[in-house]
This record gives sequence, structure tokens and C-alpha cells, in this order.
Amino acid sequence: MSTRQRTTSYANFSQVLAQVATGLWKAIKEARGNCVSFTPKKILQYAGADEDVKPIKLTLVRYILDELVKKDVLYKDDKRYKICKYIVTSDGKICTDEKNPLWELCKAADSPDEVIKVLSQLVE
Repeated sequence: MSTRQRTTSYANFSQVLAQVATGLWKAIKEARGNCVSFTPKKILQYAGADEDVKPIKLTLVRYILDELVKKDVLYKDDKRYKICKYIVTSDGKICTDEKNPLWELCKAADSPDEVIKVLSQLVE
């Protein structure tokens, strides 16, 4: 594999976005409880894209996850991100009256394709 091909994957934001969506989909799909916590590297591991992870790629993953925090579908504490079945408010309290649309989408979807579309709309 040439150097150009290797660096293109890190520069391709939509490819990283698809990996994040796939990782979120798999983490939520396999969840047995009501909440999943993860780091940016763990999301790449869920997506199967954790080999040869460069800091720039983790920065892009962190950017995408931070954008989802701004959209109130993820919650971030000091070291980890969390996605819960129910909406987590900005002060960290769980609102059990309102379900998280991303959680519901991931549980219902048979593949990460729909999750990729939704994340593209939320982040880009």
C-alpha cells in the first residue's frame, strides 16, 4: 500500500464518520442495558478500524463525538462518552420521559447505513 493511499483514509472525513457511525451502531446493538460508555479508540475498535490508529484519526473521532454531545444525543464526562436509552441532559441527569433517537435508530437498524446518514446530517 502506498503512502498516499494510507494518508487518504485519515484525510477522508466521511470515511471516519462512517467508522464512528458503525462503531456506535455496533456498541448500541450489542448493549444489554440502557447505557453504553466508550472512548474514541473504543468506538474504532467496535467498527473494526482500530489497527494503526493515528492521533489525527482519534482527533477526528473526538470531533464527531463532541458534535453529537452538542446535539444532545451523547453525554460526556471527564474521560468517557456515554449514550443512553433515554436523553441525558447537559447537567448529567437522565430524563426518562424522552427516548434518545440515536439509541432507538441503532437498536432498530439491521445495518449501520441509516446511522451513517443520520450522523452525516447531524455533524456535517
